[in-house]
Amino acid sequence: MSDDGISRATGERESRPGRVYEGPCQARRWMALELQWSLSFMSQLLQDVRLSLRRMRREATFTLVIITTLALAIGATTAVFSAVYQVLLRPLPYRAPEQLVSLYQSTPQRERLGVSLQSLQAWRERAFALQGLEGLSIRDITLAGDGELERVRAGRATAGLFSLLGVRPLLGQDFRADRDANGLLLSHALWQRRFGGRPDVVGQTLMVDDQLHTVVGVLPAGFRFAPDVEAWKPLVLGTDESAGGVWLRVVGRLREGVSAEQARTEMTALGAALVREPGFTEEPAGVRLVPLHTQVVEGSQARLWLLAGVVALVLLVACANVANLLLARASAREREVSVRAALGAGRGRLVRQFLVESGMLALVGGAAGLVLAMWGMDLLRALMPPQFVDAEALRLQPHVLGIALVLSVVTSLLFGLVPALRVSRADARGALGGLRGGAGATRGEGGRVVLVVAQVALALIPLVGAGLMLRTVHALSVVPLGFNPQGVTVVDLSLPSAKYRDETVQRALFSSVLERVRALPGVTSAGMSSTVPLWGRNGLAPVLLPGEAASQADSRELVHFRTTSDGYFNTLGIPLKEGRTIEAWNGPGTAPVVVVNETFARRYFPGRSAVGQRVQLVLDGEAFREIVGVVGDVQHNSLDAPPVSEAFVPMGQLWGLHMLLTVRASQDAVALVPVLREQLRAVAPELPRVSVRSLESVVDASLGHTKVLGSLLVALAVLGLVLAGVGLYGVLSYSVSQRTRELGIRMALGATGQYLVWRVVGQGLRMAVAGVLLGLVGAAVFARSLSSVLYGVSAFDIVTFAAVPVLLAAVALLASWLPARRVTRVPLHEALRSDD
Repeated sequence: MSDDGISRATGERESRPGRVYEGPCQARRWMALELQWSLSFMSQLLQDVRLSLRRMRREATFTLVIITTLALAIGATTAVFSAVYQVLLRPLPYRAPEQLVSLYQSTPQRERLGVSLQSLQAWRERAFALQGLEGLSIRDITLAGDGELERVRAGRATAGLFSLLGVRPLLGQDFRADRDANGLLLSHALWQRRFGGRPDVVGQTLMVDDQLHTVVGVLPAGFRFAPDVEAWKPLVLGTDESAGGVWLRVVGRLREGVSAEQARTEMTALGAALVREPGFTEEPAGVRLVPLHTQVVEGSQARLWLLAGVVALVLLVACANVANLLLARASAREREVSVRAALGAGRGRLVRQFLVESGMLALVGGAAGLVLAMWGMDLLRALMPPQFVDAEALRLQPHVLGIALVLSVVTSLLFGLVPALRVSRADARGALGGLRGGAGATRGEGGRVVLVVAQVALALIPLVGAGLMLRTVHALSVVPLGFNPQGVTVVDLSLPSAKYRDETVQRALFSSVLERVRALPGVTSAGMSSTVPLWGRNGLAPVLLPGEAASQADSRELVHFRTTSDGYFNTLGIPLKEGRTIEAWNGPGTAPVVVVNETFARRYFPGRSAVGQRVQLVLDGEAFREIVGVVGDVQHNSLDAPPVSEAFVPMGQLWGLHMLLTVRASQDAVALVPVLREQLRAVAPELPRVSVRSLESVVDASLGHTKVLGSLLVALAVLGLVLAGVGLYGVLSYSVSQRTRELGIRMALGATGQYLVWRVVGQGLRMAVAGVLLGLVGAAVFARSLSSVLYGVSAFDIVTFAAVPVLLAAVALLASWLPARRVTRVPLHEALRSDD
């Protein structure tokens, strides 16, 4: 028996005094006894802590395994649940955020459209349920002053937006409607990056799109109302700048006592009434109202909850693993516990000792897990694209310490209580019988088997999810793109609006750029377009055929249209199916033409050739364009969506200030960057610094969400698989050690080593098979929840559901064989006397 088992076994049956008061003197006496009992309890608790630390030091390998297991599980759980809390559960950092809603106009084809200025003004005047309605739009601006020209993302907002949100500038003040419309609010990031965090930036004059603007304030660091926006300008309704073609995102605040459903009903009725009024020029459209929190988190909600469920399964696997190890150790300590019970230790005292030991392990594991959680948060920030979750929100904050502490306490109870209760039932008979093996060896084995089966079942679920996601990533990686991204570099060009308003100047600049770039050594082709596949920018337009009324376009899906130059299709490797592509001579003064894709041709001209047909892109103008060519379909919006109808308009007939230069060259994008920037500076020194990317990186980025989710699921699934394997190994290893004499007798009676090995291996495989059968039910439920993010594979993919059990069986075979092979290495005479 160990020194920490006998040394303090006597005097451990102290009971807490009762509270029977018979007067002031008696009350003081009981208070003194209460204090004495409390001091005694604390003294015993400290003794338990010292004994636990001594045992942890003596059993260093066992302690290290437990702490590592807990650290991995608690670290992963803390990181993921911290992200879930900060992104999904934490209230938005605005005043009374539960009252904030986003409003959109909607049609049967699209649920969320921008709101027109006319509609916003009408809503402001008539909506009773909303006490504030503010609009904003996003666009790029050219910023000059305190450095080189820079293209930044800017928001234009009506003057009451920041007061509606309850956001106050860190420096300066908000812009107001009665002040100069050329005010500018800087984001905290832009203030730090471009102006070095100088407080005197307020009042400074900057050139924005060739117009002077005054910096009126700096927003706080935590304000990220719109993605990537680094500056804010006022949008004054009724001015020339706000007129025509502006579609807004609208934010409102519910009045006190008004629910979102009541406001939704009122706005729907108001939208229907407005279109019937004379003077209201907007097309009929519905109104969609969404709580702001829902609108903010909906892009990442499903994926984060999915990860939270998987990491909870891994935590349960870890708890079962540790409980198994502690049960095995507790069985080995039955003789010690029996002696302590014989010397007077009460069951409560024994339970407390085991709980203190498990609690110490959990606290140390939790502390190590907190360090791993910090690294895990860095990994989440690095892996997750901005569209998946706001990386700045993924920070360990003080409340995360509470999360780690709660997880440590809960896990200590989960894996420590069962061994404590089981071992505390031991009595003196175990000590007097001198048991080390035999019946005592197998006592509690059933509980350990149940835990191993549960581990295997729980580990199977994330493994199936990881397998399905890997199959999805592979399916997406082999999707026919319809273009060749290899060797193509994309340059984002934005012209300052003030200097290049004239289309003749725009054409001259872009033509000069194309001419210079095509003459560069190593460049095989170059072209321009308003967007490229998977870039995320789209132009939408209704389509009319000759003889159709304008109202017919409302019932059709909008067509995606792009402005392109000659050479664009050749540069991207988009095949020509019929007719011709856009030529350099398709410029102003020539007949309006258009090139369409195969989906467009099949939809509008089924069973006949589209070349020579005429169509009208309503937003392009009232003139009909002749279709001169049909090109192949490309994956323009996403890899997991079917191709959409597309129309390509010659750049010479429809210009824009924002174009993408595409260059196919033998050099990669990195080598081309300085050369391209030098050519652009030679043509137009006033152009802001351009961004350059390879088209291959754009394609890779389109897989971002799926790759991130797949990578995290694989990491968690591997962790669960390892823990399940360790748990199976631990149970069989302990079982073999306790059955050494039995196995020795079998060898003495003629059993071969191979027979004994397969006997142990068979025990492990039986537990694994039971766990697989149980886990397949949970895996089917989990796979169904993944169906929305899968592509090219069924949620009940037979390959995945067959391969994962085989993988688990292989791990179970290895985990069973390692302890089994020790049976044949124990000398027969040692095996026969092992229990003496």
